[in-house]
Amino acid sequence: MNRWTSLLLLCLGASLALNLYFLSNTPKRNLLTSSENKNSMVQPKTSSEPRLNLTFTDDLANQSSQTPPAIDSDNPNHSPPFKQTESSRAELLAQASSWLTEHKVLKLGAFLQRYLKQYPQDMDFLLLEAKLKVETTLLSDAIAHYYDLLRKPMTSVQHNEIEQQIEQLSKNTIKQLRHNYSWDILAMFVEPLLQLEPNNRLYILSLAMAYAELFQEGLMENVLASLDFNDTDAQRIRNIIVAQQISPVNDDNDESDKLDAGETNTNLGQPIPLKQFGDQYVVAAQLSSNPVALLIDTGASVTAISKQYFDNLSNRYKINYLGRFSIGTAGGSIMAPIYQFQELTINHVTVQNLPVVILPMQSIANADGLLGMNFLREFDFKIDQRQSVMFIK
Repeated sequence: MNRWTSLLLLCLGASLALNLYFLSNTPKRNLLTSSENKNSMVQPKTSSEPRLNLTFTDDLANQSSQTPPAIDSDNPNHSPPFKQTESSRAELLAQASSWLTEHKVLKLGAFLQRYLKQYPQDMDFLLLEAKLKVETTLLSDAIAHYYDLLRKPMTSVQHNEIEQQIEQLSKNTIKQLRHNYSWDILAMFVEPLLQLEPNNRLYILSLAMAYAELFQEGLMENVLASLDFNDTDAQRIRNIIVAQQISPVNDDNDESDKLDAGETNTNLGQPIPLKQFGDQYVVAAQLSSNPVALLIDTGASVTAISKQYFDNLSNRYKINYLGRFSIGTAGGSIMAPIYQFQELTINHVTVQNLPVVILPMQSIANADGLLGMNFLREFDFKIDQRQSVMFIK
């Protein structure tokens, strides 16, 4: 019995000695592997940016010290999937911003569609998409998109940027449309915005004023119902309707009101020659120093030029872009861009900072566009059909 016990103790001692030997000869580098791997893992950020794919495959590890995955600038749709580092994300953002600045909307749109499909919460790129919509969609829809973005997670800086964009776009547009009496366009612009922010005082008063100027008393009162009845601004808008009821619209500004045969030209203003084509009259004008022939149309609320004429203008006249709006035409409503031009001059009269809509006008001959009421209502004018002249002062 003692012999077996001694043998067992001898075996255990030998086993322990072998374990100590192998342990003392294990490379220290292997013992550190786990710790090094843990320390080398990239920790996710706590910001609103999405976590980019930072998994290092063998191929990506070989590329990490080189250029980031590039996008095909000629055809972004055919670029490989995005698998970038932080530095490459910054390069992608810079490239996309450059396309927006250069107005390469097709390239930018295709790129953003792919990128946001992979990283749908990347707010920096979502903000670029919103700016692209300002360039390519109805301005009211673009502003509505900014409102939608406010529901997403973001930094306080990004939140402030979105609110500033909404305020700037809405205020500037409303101011321009009111200044140029574009009441129908103003109404169509503000209607969807008021639904998004029903208590916005600017939207309420602007839409109510547009309805009042369009002599839509019922619609005006529906909008003003959200304000106190004795509100000073609300009463001022109601007075527009009252003034229209007391004093009918002056027929002097109606093209159908022509000079009678015996009417004197005294005090009618300086005559401006017109070219007659059937029952239509075309006047020569200068749009920011560019010659333009405009068909007189008192039924048009906004002056318009053809897309062909606009495309032939120098880019230096196309810098003040107001947005895209729903414009009523004889064929129905269409989406059209509006630009503000420095001035429109006809003979001795000028209107500065005039919004002009760009329309397809293949069916209009002998003219480059339409002379609308946002110019004519600034003056007293009459048309003498017998002499083919317009008196304006």
